[in-house]
Amino acid sequence: MRRYVYVLCLVLVFFLQINGFAEQITILDMVGRKITIPREVKKVVPISASLRYIVYLDALDLVAGVEGLEKREVMKDNPAVGKVYWLAMKDKIKGLPVVGEGGPGKLPDLEKLLEIKPDLVITFEKENAEIIQSKTGIPVAVIKYIGTKGVDVNNLINSLEFLGKILNREKRARELNQYILETIADLSNRTKGVKRASIYVGGISARGIHGLTSSEGYYPPLQWINAHNVVDETKIKGHVFLDKEKILLWNPEYLFLDAAGMPIIQKDYVKNRPFYQKLKAVQYKKVYSLFPYNFYRTNFETLLANAYFIGKVIYPDRFLDVEPEQKAREIFCKFVGRDVFSDLKKTYRGFERVHFE
Repeated sequence: MRRYVYVLCLVLVFFLQINGFAEQITILDMVGRKITIPREVKKVVPISASLRYIVYLDALDLVAGVEGLEKREVMKDNPAVGKVYWLAMKDKIKGLPVVGEGGPGKLPDLEKLLEIKPDLVITFEKENAEIIQSKTGIPVAVIKYIGTKGVDVNNLINSLEFLGKILNREKRARELNQYILETIADLSNRTKGVKRASIYVGGISARGIHGLTSSEGYYPPLQWINAHNVVDETKIKGHVFLDKEKILLWNPEYLFLDAAGMPIIQKDYVKNRPFYQKLKAVQYKKVYSLFPYNFYRTNFETLLANAYFIGKVIYPDRFLDVEPEQKAREIFCKFVGRDVFSDLKKTYRGFERVHFE
């Protein structure tokens, strides 16, 4: 496994006002923009899905406003419980003002921002950051998204480190980052030298739910457990739609399906039984469900939980001491401060053997 390192030479350069008594400090955000913020940030508005990082850092007490979609119980016909962080915060944000609908690429309500007067706005989107800051005068910090083409764990680690610094959550950021690195190392160490099983992960959500042909190259859980993701042969990193003929040509030993896409896949099975029945994984009943991890960007904790479930299924002798449900509970508690597994399981039937009917 490649080593994940802290690449913070740019994002954590605090300069100019280094006097310990200064009320303002000027920093570089994660894309190299200079912004001046209070030394003690007391009010933030996280947009473009950055609220999950605030939950990860146990900093909800600093949030002064949220996007409308973060309060919704359903997003694009999908229950919001797929966002693990939502389960942990939904009751706590009910009374907070809404700063616009939200969503990738969408600007917040600038008048509402001016009314709230936060010390800082947090986003993943540089262009929108420039617009917001120029029109309101409110500083906007851009952090790095975990990835649009695959998953870059360094971006997550560096973003948590950066936010921990400016939100006075440095200890929490260090603890969570250490847990992330140790967990990935554990997965890799457990599966060293294994005979690699061939796997296809289908039904992956990406701006909505999809069927069997929606997959992902270099799917992180399969990389962490040294499994053979047949989609990697395409050399495409991240989400990809494939032809069914290609899946049949690969004919992997195992199928793992995103639980959010299962209704679509089950309907497709009824219409195309001959295709599915040609797949070895279906013939030998090696089809399993995973929890959806793409829901208003990446829910990293769900990826980690999925990795342990997959590992337990395909390499049971390497995961003898692991019970996937309990491990998922531990992971969710570590990230969002609550055991929300049961709530997630009620809606999305992950970690099960799939029976086609």
